[in-house]
Amino acid sequence: MTRVITVLLFLALNSFTSKSLAQLNAAWELSSGPTVLLEGSPMAHPFTGGLTAPQWSPIDLDGDGDEDLFAFDRDGNRILAFERLNAPAIGWVERPQWSQGWPEMSHWALLRDFDCDGLPDLFTGYQNSIHVWRNVGNTAEGAPNFEPHAVPLMASWDFGSGAQSLPVVCLTIDKPAISDVDNDGDLDIITFTETSTTLYRFSGTASCSLDMVCTNRCYGMLTEGAEDNSLFIGDQHDCSFNVFEPRAAGSNHPLDDAERDGMHAGGAITALQLDGVQFHDLLISDVTYPTSMAVLLEDAIDGQDSTAWIDPSFPALLPHAGQQDSLILPRFPAAFPIDFDQDGDLDLVFSPNTALETDDDASVHVWENQGTSESPVWAFVTDRWIQNGMLDFGRGAAPVFYDLDNDGDLDLVMANKERYEGVGDTPTALALLRNIGTASAPAFELTTLDAINFQNNGIESVHPALGDLDGDGDIDLIVGDELGRLHQYNNTSGFGEWPNWEMQLLSVQDSEGDAIDVGQFATPQLLDLDGDGALDLLIGEKNGTLTCYQGCNGSWCLISSKESGTDWAGITVENTLGINGYSVPALYYGQNGWQVFVANETGKVQYFGEVNPTAPHAPLTELEANVGGAQPGLRAAASFADVDSDGFPEMLIGIQNGGIRWYQGTLTLIESVNRPIQTWGAFPNPVSAGYALNLTATANALHQHYTAQWWTIDGRKSGPSIAIQNSQYSITAPADPGCYGLELTPLKKGSPLMENPFFLRVIVTNR
Repeated sequence: MTRVITVLLFLALNSFTSKSLAQLNAAWELSSGPTVLLEGSPMAHPFTGGLTAPQWSPIDLDGDGDEDLFAFDRDGNRILAFERLNAPAIGWVERPQWSQGWPEMSHWALLRDFDCDGLPDLFTGYQNSIHVWRNVGNTAEGAPNFEPHAVPLMASWDFGSGAQSLPVVCLTIDKPAISDVDNDGDLDIITFTETSTTLYRFSGTASCSLDMVCTNRCYGMLTEGAEDNSLFIGDQHDCSFNVFEPRAAGSNHPLDDAERDGMHAGGAITALQLDGVQFHDLLISDVTYPTSMAVLLEDAIDGQDSTAWIDPSFPALLPHAGQQDSLILPRFPAAFPIDFDQDGDLDLVFSPNTALETDDDASVHVWENQGTSESPVWAFVTDRWIQNGMLDFGRGAAPVFYDLDNDGDLDLVMANKERYEGVGDTPTALALLRNIGTASAPAFELTTLDAINFQNNGIESVHPALGDLDGDGDIDLIVGDELGRLHQYNNTSGFGEWPNWEMQLLSVQDSEGDAIDVGQFATPQLLDLDGDGALDLLIGEKNGTLTCYQGCNGSWCLISSKESGTDWAGITVENTLGINGYSVPALYYGQNGWQVFVANETGKVQYFGEVNPTAPHAPLTELEANVGGAQPGLRAAASFADVDSDGFPEMLIGIQNGGIRWYQGTLTLIESVNRPIQTWGAFPNPVSAGYALNLTATANALHQHYTAQWWTIDGRKSGPSIAIQNSQYSITAPADPGCYGLELTPLKKGSPLMENPFFLRVIVTNR
């Protein structure tokens, strides 16, 4: 039995993916991906997908006693988890398996321990309310287990006519402050009121619980302007409504509709200690401004917490160091207290609280506390913390694998929708990554961020398609744009050279002499769909359909059919609101021909089966709605290729956040593999590296004895074989994380000859 056959068999025998594999002949697992070099140094986590509006919380995910990182990106409702290695000297590394299996979240997400068990619980937004999930302990692979606790979170309100139970209010665009602001052992919550001009305070009433009371609707005795981020305090403060017997002054009647005289777009609040006085303060940000306002509070004897003074541009009026006097984060900064440098005091991480019109390739600003908890001194450190270890190209990402220099391995072309360079300056670009590894062990190096100056021709939101268009043996380029048009660039470097593309056709035309125009957001792919030796054009578009142009006599002939018109194969992809779809073709040529994968705006990749070589334009139906279970973010653009030459194609998905996610291919071509009766089991699976894996077998599976042998994904034996003589046995998982096959081989009675080996697929994760 060869190595390839061995790996093929043990992967084929994985029962939990049997349905999708029978249709797709493939499976994929989220992976950290291969090494990527940036200016000669390896990136920490290149294939993390980029960041736009991340929200940060500390949590010890691996139980080693230090705080790791949870990140929720409200752009696409994405979850990321990072292990602290030895920050800041070594830094952080993403752990993809730690981000699996979390509850559904939207708008915002913060981890806070409300029940004092040492496990941070999950608070997240839901339709202007708050949902709370209780953390009941980590799984073996590092991801917490949660159970619903308060969905929604309720509080006692009293407007003067008696207490009633109502949901805690937090508008969807906002971010609340959740902390024990009065140090009494329970969590308190501060949010904006419905008018977005004053603050609610919801106070905990019992330690280690979530018994909440709305104690103030005019908290801090401050009012924010209805049309800007001005804050009014003292005599300028006006709050004509409140709860009954609030902690702060105010009249005792409920909010009337006539009093809703101001509605700004959103606010973010963080409660922390800013000035060394033993009473908490606030950081408040507004959706349309790049700064954060420091609100310094004082605790009066009668409990009327009120604003003493305001720093309108944190930390300009507070003790600070370094060359930067204040935070400048384009659009709606939100603050997250994190011990960045592990010195025992809290530093501040700022990220946008919106995905719109912000500098999302520099969206994680760190201000380090270089003083102490009692006397903070704030200093700017970086605007790309964590993010500087990622491939993040700004807004939107579209990857394509291709051997650009004809050296036998696959390189990587990366387009982006736009990259923030300043207000009104958001160019589209094409980045190139050279494969400096081999055809079986890829590694990449970023060679350029701007292979072509698209701004010279006013081209926006490019999507690349590659192929030899002029027959000279090198790789030419067609890009689609935001207006639905195509532009052709020919390679002037020659065969075997790194490409240099120059404009050939500003507007690609069809055989009738008309400019090819699919509407909006053209996403082309060049491929020989009908097998006639000439390249064809398959183009996705905003409305979610595909259009096909056949290569014909040096031009492009539009394909139409009686069944589907000009919508190729009758395909329409899934969409978010029933309107668009943003289809991106990602067809892959396998052993049986072209397999039809199409990415969509929901972040999924759909599978429509194989192209019929005798009828390449015949209608196709969806066979899989979510290939590999992948949904890494919004506006997916996918590319499939066997990058490591193991027979299993990898899946690379670019997303709206500006980065890409790597899914390792683990299985192809299973039609000829016979699936035996499931007699052996293994648990836990996944299992942590070096931990015990328990094996069980049914009585009819017992022979004189078995041998167990670990195999790696590339078909190599891992460690010695192990004898098994009972119906239940425990063996040790390999020390290195990865996807493994466990070969269980029965021996004939009285003979060492093997017969009918059984294979289990086992995922080994970090401890």
